[in-house]
Amino acid sequence: MVAPLTGIRVIEVANYVAGPSVGGLMSDLGAEVIKVEPPGGEAMRASVSGGQRAAFLFDLENRGKKSVTIALDREGGPDLVHALLERSDVLLTNLIAPRLQKYGLMPGDVHSRNPHVIHVSVTGYGIEGPDAGRPAFDFAAFWARSGIMSVVGHPGAPPVISRIAQGDHTTGITGLAAVFAALRLRDQTGEGQTVEVTLQRTGVFTIGTDIARVLIDGKQPSRFDRTAPYNPLFNTYPTRDGSWVMLVHMTPDPYWPKLCAALGESGWANDPRYTTMAGRSEHGSALSAAIEAHMVARDLAEWASIFDAHGLIWAPMAQLPDVVRDPQLRAQEAFATVGEGDAAFETVAVPFRIRDADVRPRGPSAEAGEHTIEVLRAAGIADDRIAELAAHGVFG
Repeated sequence: MVAPLTGIRVIEVANYVAGPSVGGLMSDLGAEVIKVEPPGGEAMRASVSGGQRAAFLFDLENRGKKSVTIALDREGGPDLVHALLERSDVLLTNLIAPRLQKYGLMPGDVHSRNPHVIHVSVTGYGIEGPDAGRPAFDFAAFWARSGIMSVVGHPGAPPVISRIAQGDHTTGITGLAAVFAALRLRDQTGEGQTVEVTLQRTGVFTIGTDIARVLIDGKQPSRFDRTAPYNPLFNTYPTRDGSWVMLVHMTPDPYWPKLCAALGESGWANDPRYTTMAGRSEHGSALSAAIEAHMVARDLAEWASIFDAHGLIWAPMAQLPDVVRDPQLRAQEAFATVGEGDAAFETVAVPFRIRDADVRPRGPSAEAGEHTIEVLRAAGIADDRIAELAAHGVFG
């Protein structure tokens, strides 16, 4: 099997999660990804959890990459990156605009030396506009400033904070799609491209259904209140054993009789209060309470059998240990093993499948600077020049 990105070389000057996640996905797809880190390695290598180094955080984004350590703030450092770019296809960076300018890595700088490079910027707010120099993490740019935070959680409750890297990984997928499009465009025109991917704009797209409405009426959507839902068939319900079930019937009229039968309340199907969507909405609080009274009378396993038998659209609220054991995810190859022997560990795979293609992690993450000399020599830099730069602290 052939890896889809075989022959594509990526120079990654990025840290933390969003930018490196694009490089990680490209590595899994067969690209050669060379990660440029500061001497000693990037900040994510020192991420801690419970007092111990949480290597899985770094490995998830950086598996299969080569590591080169270059001090960009030392004389000659940025020139080394440009030397690497002369024989590469993509520059992937999450440096904010002022730092790109400082190191000569703005799109114009890069394209003046290699007009065929795809310049990919993954930042909070972009490399143009009034906030081009503003640093960000996904909690701020993706979750809060995009507006997502304002519409999740229970009405009247304090804002809900997103889970770690939720916006980063969504932005990573966006970045991967943008790189594919830019590479395809280069195939057609022969010219390099400039790609901007931002946490904020990705967040706006993920909540696009709400944003599209606000663009029309200008009104802030309300948070979802499960005790007074607009549609009781689109709601969460607890079961007797403490589990939760999500019912999802957006246009519920065809499903309403099925739910009534599943709950043992066939008479509800002809109750004039509930025969229409408008009626169920008007009586949302009472109907959701009545449904909940049935739900708490049985365990999740019983409801699973009943709901499936009636062809309902539903899902349990899975706990994460259940997720990693989920037979459907296993069948879809959602997890992958990295490394060999005693050093092998399981991690999250790319979020899609390509049949008959070699899509897999290429190995664990490298040690900081593990490939510095190898990569620089391959770029045509002489050993005496490498020794000179090393003496000046460019590599550490």
